[in-house]
Amino acid sequence: MKLPVFGFGASRFVLASLVAGSHLWSNMPQGYAAYAVWAFFVLSGFLMTLVLTTKYGFDGRGIKAYAFNRFMRIFPLYWLAAIMGLLTLWYYNGIGIDLRPINGEFHMPKGLQDWAYVITLFPGIQRGGMPVPVANALAIEVGFYLLLPLMATSRGAAWLGVIIGALLNLKMGIVTETFGDRYATFLPCLLPFAVGSLVCQYRAQLERWRMPWTSSIVWMLHGVVWVFLQSWPWTWGLYVSLVLSAWMVVSLHAQPSGKVDKMLGDLSYPIYLIHTTVAAWFVCACGFTRPFATFFLPAFAATVALSWLIVILIDRPLSRLKRKPPVHATAAH
Repeated sequence: MKLPVFGFGASRFVLASLVAGSHLWSNMPQGYAAYAVWAFFVLSGFLMTLVLTTKYGFDGRGIKAYAFNRFMRIFPLYWLAAIMGLLTLWYYNGIGIDLRPINGEFHMPKGLQDWAYVITLFPGIQRGGMPVPVANALAIEVGFYLLLPLMATSRGAAWLGVIIGALLNLKMGIVTETFGDRYATFLPCLLPFAVGSLVCQYRAQLERWRMPWTSSIVWMLHGVVWVFLQSWPWTWGLYVSLVLSAWMVVSLHAQPSGKVDKMLGDLSYPIYLIHTTVAAWFVCACGFTRPFATFFLPAFAATVALSWLIVILIDRPLSRLKRKPPVHATAAH
């Protein structure tokens, strides 16, 4: 029996759903959300290198079009999610409910630096409360969008990024105590972006290893290791998932993308942005215990439904404003 096509869109939907599950389900298996975030970073490194080397090029016009289109992809929906989060926090603060049990970063910004971070997502600014509590990973992504035109120029540049990123992680120590800093601060996250860029540079040579379903299933099965070794995700598991993410991305990049796969991919970004806010809307009725059947399922269903409306009414119309790449560069080898 021929398996259905599983492409980038479906994979992004699964990754976003795993991140959402970590906040909407109290008994979510550990590790998957962190693996998913780094898989997104690998995917971004791959795709940005691909479009820079095959569509935009590296001259001034190409980089301007690339930067504008990245801005249009990230910030309008992010600012919408931030407004939704702020209104939700304002309401719950008014009735005396603290939403941090859903996500520890889901509280009101306070000082000027907090608000500057919320508005700009600049990764060098000290952060505090966030109306979109997953915005830290998004800020890291924005920072590396700025650096990828350097990393994508050649295989040597990508290799340098991988080496520096690996050394930074090793220097911090691959132990549970350093996991938060290795996984969620800017410089150590150079590693997954550089790995994505590197495998893009070698995608022709890696073609023989393309196994779309197998690589995706192995990626998911790796998360089960946590059941037997609970420190695994916070130590070497993150790096095994990094290698598996690179294999999955290489395997999926040439997959055809139909309407369903494209819609699933489009849904992934708003699901990622708004799931914590939508979860908060169920707190009064369901509490903070977040069981699978009575909290996760209705909250996730509402997140998907609202995300679909955002895609149809906002995201797709905005995509028409993106600039056409001015050049068609030859892929770097």
